[in-house]
Amino acid sequence: MKILLFSDIHGDLRALERVIAQPADVYIDVGDLATFGRGLDRCGEVLKPLGSKLWLLPGNHETHERTRELCQRYGFVDFHRQTRTLGATKWAGLGYSNITPFSTPGEYSEEEIASALAAFDGIEGLYLVVHCPPKDTKLDEFAAGKHAGSTAIRSWVERNQPSYLFCGHIHETAGMQDRLGATQCINVGKQGHSIEI
Repeated sequence: MKILLFSDIHGDLRALERVIAQPADVYIDVGDLATFGRGLDRCGEVLKPLGSKLWLLPGNHETHERTRELCQRYGFVDFHRQTRTLGATKWAGLGYSNITPFSTPGEYSEEEIASALAAFDGIEGLYLVVHCPPKDTKLDEFAAGKHAGSTAIRSWVERNQPSYLFCGHIHETAGMQDRLGATQCINVGKQGHSIEI
């Protein structure tokens, strides 16, 4: 089974068409289809043929209310704060980011992130999909020595050691990978990243 994850489309319909033209069994949008919510409906129209093969997370540029409405309208799967099973693997999704300087609509405090992640405690071999990367990794460095990831996500990963962490949010590190202990961490970016399970 092939899973294709992508993030941070920000209304770029050509990029969206390119990524979903790649064959996969399940597609996971890791957030930020839109920019401040603008263009979300146009992205929904492009994604419409995928139906329930698309799992959707809100990024920091969408509210969960808006992405949930999109899921209801087009038959997508609302993956925010949910766990799902694919074959023998367990997947968990958490959208939004930590607080940014830009007052985007989908932001959680670190305490809210920690509380949401607690629902996924103790799931062995988990595939974790979060919009925001963990703090102080190769995936959250937006400028030399400047990191914007989540401390709560990093702490949770260090404690729970999921098999994988997939994220987006930081455009400058799209496609990059890092490790936190046993956890392989990947910023999937708008080009997308596929994995076979």
